[in-house]
Amino acid sequence: MRGGRQSFGKEVSAPRFSFARGLGLGGYRIANGAGSRHKQKEGASLLTNLKVHFKNNPLLFYAMSIAATWANAGSLLNGVATAQGNGILPFLLWALGNTLACIVFGIFAPLIPKLRDVFRSRIMKIVMGIMCPFQCWISMNGIQTVFAGTVLGPKWGVVIGLGFAAFFIFLLYRFGMIRNVLTDHMSWSAVYALVFLLTILALATSRGAYVPLRWGGEQAGVGLKNCLLLIPGAFLYPYYFELLDYNDKNADGTAKINVRKAFVGGGLIFGFYLVFIFLMSLASFTPALNLIKAVLVTLIAVSSLSSFQYSIYLTFGRKLGLALNVLTAGLWQFLIPLGVMGMWTLMASVRIYIVGAGILAAIIWRLAEKRKAVAA
Repeated sequence: MRGGRQSFGKEVSAPRFSFARGLGLGGYRIANGAGSRHKQKEGASLLTNLKVHFKNNPLLFYAMSIAATWANAGSLLNGVATAQGNGILPFLLWALGNTLACIVFGIFAPLIPKLRDVFRSRIMKIVMGIMCPFQCWISMNGIQTVFAGTVLGPKWGVVIGLGFAAFFIFLLYRFGMIRNVLTDHMSWSAVYALVFLLTILALATSRGAYVPLRWGGEQAGVGLKNCLLLIPGAFLYPYYFELLDYNDKNADGTAKINVRKAFVGGGLIFGFYLVFIFLMSLASFTPALNLIKAVLVTLIAVSSLSSFQYSIYLTFGRKLGLALNVLTAGLWQFLIPLGVMGMWTLMASVRIYIVGAGILAAIIWRLAEKRKAVAA
């Protein structure tokens, strides 16, 4: 999530997340100047109305934010690559895993006793912090890959990827996460609008010369593997645990909802987005459309990149976090050949064991408590 002006101490304890502030609803500042007074009033009115709607009925805000948090550059690039390279069935299995990931988390995370305590523990926070560079590399690989297909070429893709990484490293080092830019709700409304427009234009300009897709039954194993790797992934997103806590406490008066509905809604919203990714895999892209696609992927990737760089600062502190963020950007050049899918597969293969260990630890902890209570 994007945040506001914030300083980091030498040691960083578990941050308390304010969902309203994370949405950009707190501390909003509008540019000064005599010529902008009318815009100030309009902006303030829009923000006030948005805040009122959010506090009275946060379900859609939660769902949109859940979908936005789950998405990254790989959701578009890996989706198209899977449909074209492996076939329709592997794509459907991959899409099913993506859609179910947030839904499974929303249903089971509040249900399994002690699970939230396990993932709040210091050791799990460090483990999740170590996973953050993988997410950064996926985002940077996405930027590099998508610009490689434009007139700018792969070298400019590397420059743009490193440029964004360096910008956020030092911006976050000084100010913390940018809190006053766009809300997840508004930004992802724009993403959905852009992906809809790009899909329609790409299909129209293809003029019937669509990319042939095979059924891919022989590649079903690949799709099933990706599906199973995706489903537990949401358990390593600290933000989702913070959202559960926020909804439980309602410290700022935001209406409490059935948060499971929000996660189910977020998963379905993301699944709807993947419908357009599948349609894109049928289309041919002109140089102009490739540039629009690059902008779309960059918009998605930068959001994810900055969030995980911020998570590194929060987990490891200001100085060590800076060193790790710089090291992450520096090592990226050696990992570019893995591509988006290769980097995602490497990360997903590791995290499934981490999530499994966390769930097992929660079950053992609960059983131990029950035995202790019986013995007493």
